[in-house]
Amino acid sequence: MTSGVRALLVVAALTGGFAPGAGAQPAPGVEFRLVAAGRVRPIFAAGVADTGIAVGAFRLAARPVTNAEFLRFVAANPAWRRTRAPRVAVDSSYLRHWSGDLTLGPNAPPAAPVVNVSWFAASAYAAWAQGRLPTTLEWELAASRFHRALGNDPERLNLRVLEWYGSATRAVLPDAGHGMASDDGVRDLHGLVWEWVEDFNAVVTSGESRGDSGPDAGLFCAGGAALAADPSNYAAFMRYALRGSLRGSYTLATLGFRVARDAEPGKGNR
Repeated sequence: MTSGVRALLVVAALTGGFAPGAGAQPAPGVEFRLVAAGRVRPIFAAGVADTGIAVGAFRLAARPVTNAEFLRFVAANPAWRRTRAPRVAVDSSYLRHWSGDLTLGPNAPPAAPVVNVSWFAASAYAAWAQGRLPTTLEWELAASRFHRALGNDPERLNLRVLEWYGSATRAVLPDAGHGMASDDGVRDLHGLVWEWVEDFNAVVTSGESRGDSGPDAGLFCAGGAALAADPSNYAAFMRYALRGSLRGSYTLATLGFRVARDAEPGKGNR
């Protein structure tokens, strides 16, 4: 059992657990896309970066979780409402853009991605929706596949991602599900919000443990060395740096999430 799972179980005990979702979908109309198995080339560990790390097939929601969907969750699970969520699981900015516990208001359009949610809250939602958060490697695999949309030119994707990273934060986010689609049919992986992953804090462990011998051991050295020469690694390093700066209770106006599920052979994308 990972430390993240143990922490989530503690919070579940404090909040009385999660009420089961109505059906297997987080909300009517949400589709899951099959992300085919592949390999992720990390920004760390020279030998591994050459061959990549194998990632199995999985299913990923076609868009991030919206305010309306998260509202259904907190309505069914009162312990996760803005004024009642345990302080160990959320910080003071949790759902601050909502007008109230069960009121979205003008700064939280129903179809826009929910933000200002902690890792604990996102994980609780995913469990309620009969899913989980994607792992870092799963997310990076899904976010790397834009060959059809960008003419098989990875540099175009790199520049597009870096342009978004440097743009100003929007006070009110647009609706989810309208961004560029990946080759697997997943939208909004770049250009809308940053997204929580299940093992976000794994980078902290490897970065602080100078005696690590696994593939994460050289994360900061390799990432730093690549900054000037490789824009692709620079974008990835920014994501790893953000994840490494987070704690499970943190919330940000630019940080949302989406649900993942294990692949089910023979059942297609849904």
